[in-house]
Amino acid sequence: MTKETSPSLQEIESSLKEYFKLSSYEARAYISLLRLGGQSTKQLSSSATIPLPRVYDTLESLMSKGFALKKDESFLAIPPKQALKGRTRQFEIQFSEDQKRRADAESRLTDLLPQLRTNSSEGTDSSNSEISVLKGFNTIANKFAELLEDSKDVILIAKRAVEAKEFFIPILLEFSKSQPPKRRIRIVAPTNVRISKDDLDQARSANAQIRKSDNVIFDMMVTDRDDVLIGVPDPLSEEINHAIAIWVRNASFARSTRNSIEEMWESAEKV
Repeated sequence: MTKETSPSLQEIESSLKEYFKLSSYEARAYISLLRLGGQSTKQLSSSATIPLPRVYDTLESLMSKGFALKKDESFLAIPPKQALKGRTRQFEIQFSEDQKRRADAESRLTDLLPQLRTNSSEGTDSSNSEISVLKGFNTIANKFAELLEDSKDVILIAKRAVEAKEFFIPILLEFSKSQPPKRRIRIVAPTNVRISKDDLDQARSANAQIRKSDNVIFDMMVTDRDDVLIGVPDPLSEEINHAIAIWVRNASFARSTRNSIEEMWESAEKV
């Protein structure tokens, strides 16, 4: 029976840096204060291998992040449970504030940015043929949301998109809240994909129907506005969720594609 090994100091330092955003000096200082107790700046410089001129700003930052306090001429470590919980709370507050600022900026820029368009870009007719290449899940998800907003009848073929449903389901749910009765959404998934009760509940909330088929080859979106979005994995990308998509706006291509997918939908198994 093997004895469970304790994490090394290097692993602890790495976790403090990665998850709690301490610098190398801050992580080493905190670990040293925990191991050896209260220390002066000179003692900490030696025990944590931090240049003396850098100890002062390191401790100031460590105190502002809630990991240390000063008592007389010594510095003490805040107990780990208290320090880590407090730091997590800092992140939550900061994220909330950032999200509010982003929402305010989104509102302002949504009004301002269209004013930058030139006359030529304003003259782009939706009836003209267009082809664009989209790289990365965020870019594809943004185009997905844009097409969804402009359409009333959408068919989705979901192959790899099923693995990245956390990108797309919130978009479906968002639009379902704003205009639930006006948009028809149909989703075809591979036969071998497991669809949970939660997935079905979310689909119903988004006013979407799901069916399964053996003929799913890649991800696709076809709208009633002559848009086709085709997605495949991007082998050249280093992103975790790597993908590339082609967006085509062409009436003949979209209607021909839609007819083929309508046939797939009719023959697909109801979920």
